[in-house]
Amino acid sequence: MATNHDLMRQKLERLKTRREVLRIEAAGLARDIPLLINPELDDIEDMDIARAASKMDDLVMRQGELLGMRQKIWALEEQIGR
Repeated sequence: MATNHDLMRQKLERLKTRREVLRIEAAGLARDIPLLINPELDDIEDMDIARAASKMDDLVMRQGELLGMRQKIWALEEQIGR
């Protein structure tokens, strides 16, 4: 039977895995945004500003999740004794 310590370790590993997925998604969004609104490549009228704004909203959400997750990871690591 799993102990409380084991359950906390499992939760910590799930959070770290989710954190990596979110980081990859956020990095992709951060790379895409400048390509959509680059005045060196397109005239302002031709830029997909709405799509860039949507991606920015998604990036804000990912960052918020990552910030909240950071606190949970730190708290679990402290409880586990890492």
